[in-house]
Amino acid sequence: MANIRANAVQGVAKAALIGLGVLLLAACDIDVTTSSGGVVTSYPAAINCGTNLPADKKVCRIQSYENKKDVFGNVSEIRLLATPSKNYSFSHWEGCDRTDRLYCYKSLGSNVSISAKFKYVVANDAPASNEVLRFVAVGDMGTGKNGQLRVANAIQQICDPATNPCHFAIGLGDNIYEKNVISPYDSVFNSHFVTPYEKLGFPFYMALGNHDSDLLIDGFGNFAIAGQTQVLYSNLNSQWKMPNRYYEHSHPANAGAPTASFLALDSTPMMAIIDPLLLIDPEYASRQGTWARNRLASSNATWKFAYAHHPYLSNGKHGNAGNYDGFNGSAPLLYRQAGEYYRVWLKDNICGKVDVFFTGHDHDLQLLHAIPECGNTLFVVSGAGAKRNDPKDTKTSASSKYNPAIYYATDTLGFVVAEIQGNRMKLMYYTVPGGDSDAVNFGLPINSTPAATYTFNRRTRMN
Repeated sequence: MANIRANAVQGVAKAALIGLGVLLLAACDIDVTTSSGGVVTSYPAAINCGTNLPADKKVCRIQSYENKKDVFGNVSEIRLLATPSKNYSFSHWEGCDRTDRLYCYKSLGSNVSISAKFKYVVANDAPASNEVLRFVAVGDMGTGKNGQLRVANAIQQICDPATNPCHFAIGLGDNIYEKNVISPYDSVFNSHFVTPYEKLGFPFYMALGNHDSDLLIDGFGNFAIAGQTQVLYSNLNSQWKMPNRYYEHSHPANAGAPTASFLALDSTPMMAIIDPLLLIDPEYASRQGTWARNRLASSNATWKFAYAHHPYLSNGKHGNAGNYDGFNGSAPLLYRQAGEYYRVWLKDNICGKVDVFFTGHDHDLQLLHAIPECGNTLFVVSGAGAKRNDPKDTKTSASSKYNPAIYYATDTLGFVVAEIQGNRMKLMYYTVPGGDSDAVNFGLPINSTPAATYTFNRRTRMN
């Protein structure tokens, strides 16, 4: 009997030790390491790790995370976000279950070890012209109402010919709202373009938006005849530049090696259902892609840009290509409507080959980091030329659809001025108060100080 009791006690003790060992082994840690050039943060908000942070802010290890109920609760997965520093872009993750743009997702059930790799992206300073080139980027402006006039008035004062002349503007689509024109002689061109911009005195190189390619339902984008009318209007107004639905222009125009080359793209046909009039054929996107690759490869410009109406990335109402307006691009019937077809097209033909991709569509102002699948290309959204996004429609850092923003302004009118000199580019974001219900007050001084200025050196590009 004594032996039985002793064995029982030993068994209990052994079980207790095994149980304690299991508990000790079950204590799981999260380790995050970063290379130079960026910061990694997490949701839940427990990690803020980066080589460019002060030493006391480097929280790169969470010990026994399963015991930190105040932070992790019942969360079974951690989401990490990589944000590059200036002159860097994000390269790749290591150790994730899955990745999406700058995000890493990892299940919590054991020790977690993640690495974030950043890369230095500034190009070698090859000889470049010291001549200054300034241009305006503005989209979604064609309302003919006071909001558009207020922005036009602000552009006129910022682009003072005597002090800060702008050489041209790139129009990022939705040039004419609510009027589906089928004649280049339509008076809507006067109210929606001539009246607002004639006094500026410089040309607008226009791209087409979804509201520019309609006949029956405004914004649907599947009647190319309206867009073709805007091409024809180029023959009647020398300030309106649109020689084709997609085209190239370089500046200075006659330079052997221009400072900058621009591709104006036609994005709407890649989202729209088939054009009933068959003005856009099934091979249209393929031909445009081949043309874009060839033009970028053959250009000897110091800077290369592309612009279109629809964004690759956006924190506004419409969101990122592949998930436009909440649609799932992996569903076959939504492949085009969600922008997945367009996303793949941009990835194959534009990504990494241009320094900046300018777009509109969302009525706000954004400057977004490059992402691994699109090389070192930066993203500018400037769609506040006449309308403002409702704040409730904007993405925040709490959303997995949020893109890390260098600059982000919503619920405001505005535009972007880009200034290039040599191998350096400066982006200046101007916000304009008020809207359609406010008087225009032409000639009254505005705040000439940009809401934000971002300067960066030319980055390495793909061939």
